[in-house]
Amino acid sequence: MKKIILFGDSLFNGYRNGQDTDAITNGLQKVLGNSVKVENLSKSGATTVEGLDYIKQIDPQADLFVLEYGTNDTAAGWGINSERYAKNLDKMVKEIGSNRMIIVGPSYPDPNNKEIMQDYSDESLDRYNAIAKECAQKYHIPFIDLIKVGRKLDNISSYYLADGQHLTDKGNAILINTVAPVIKEKIEK
Repeated sequence: MKKIILFGDSLFNGYRNGQDTDAITNGLQKVLGNSVKVENLSKSGATTVEGLDYIKQIDPQADLFVLEYGTNDTAAGWGINSERYAKNLDKMVKEIGSNRMIIVGPSYPDPNNKEIMQDYSDESLDRYNAIAKECAQKYHIPFIDLIKVGRKLDNISSYYLADGQHLTDKGNAILINTVAPVIKEKIEK
């Protein structure tokens, strides 16, 4: 049985109503089947700074790590600058090992939610997403572009909770169906 570690922020924690849920963990487990074990070490509110602090919790024997950081890093009010984000991603890749990793870029907040968009701009989202993509390309790691996925959605607000950042069941289904095929392809190599 292959062990898959989800390592990220509240997006991977299926955050809703003030608490983390197993929505993403269980959803990926269901799609990927019994030949894998999905373990979620994501921390709501985390940036790559906390990710580096938590990295020692990861089982070094796991077969695949799905690294999902960037949304909180990008936020104007509580994030970190883009240079530090790039350095932190690079350190995480070196610590975990690029040959058994997938990088998921920042998610796309609901552009119709004026409150959440006070903390994000298309320019900053694109800059941090490009950093994550460049890191993935540098180390030949599969990259999942959630901003590209988000920008293609019709009736985009229906995929988000009222906070404009966390996902509804419909949004979580899109996330799971975007991530699962990349995991399958990586573990079958």
